[in-house]
Amino acid sequence: MEEYAKVLRWSTDVGVYGLRTTIQLPKSATFEKNVGFINFYLGVFGANVHYECGLSTKPAEAANDNWHWFWNTGFANDGGPWMIKGGSVVPIELSLNCDGQLEFKVAGEVVKTFLAEDEPFSALTTARLVVAACDQKFEIVPDPLPEWTTRHDAVVCDCFSYKDSSGTWTTLSAANSSPPEATIFWPTGYDHTGTPADYTTAISAGKIIATL
Repeated sequence: MEEYAKVLRWSTDVGVYGLRTTIQLPKSATFEKNVGFINFYLGVFGANVHYECGLSTKPAEAANDNWHWFWNTGFANDGGPWMIKGGSVVPIELSLNCDGQLEFKVAGEVVKTFLAEDEPFSALTTARLVVAACDQKFEIVPDPLPEWTTRHDAVVCDCFSYKDSSGTWTTLSAANSSPPEATIFWPTGYDHTGTPADYTTAISAGKIIATL
């Protein structure tokens, strides 16, 4: 199944011991198709596993202005109740604790603890903040791709910071990270009906504002 999706990503190549950001969710999100998702999350690679942890909505829940926290490792995934409302300000954090376990925190509360399996956690790599959306899914990808229909008001990801080995938090900026990447469109190599929708962004130290 091929996802018709787009991703805005801000990454750092240095090894880190934690990431955090405060997300102000969009006040509204709309899906014309009864498929897809909107995800805002922190991602890291550690102990041979990719971890993605953040906030999400989907068509049936967006219709009732509901969001929830989620986690995904590629092998398993889960999420909390659909009780977070659009416009809410929610701090999230994904970091190693003093016992060498990876914790996902939402509004300061640990909602999921990951235990290393193949090898112990050390510095976390491929550390990133991601703004992503999926509009449709296809068994066979049409060419040209249809008009994009999933939209949301501004999401504000603020205070994007990483933790070093001494436990000090540092705001991500142009001086210590790669700049946010251009939007990645999936699937690649296809024409679009109309103009492919892109995020409208405003970016400053530790902060992304993105509207779709």
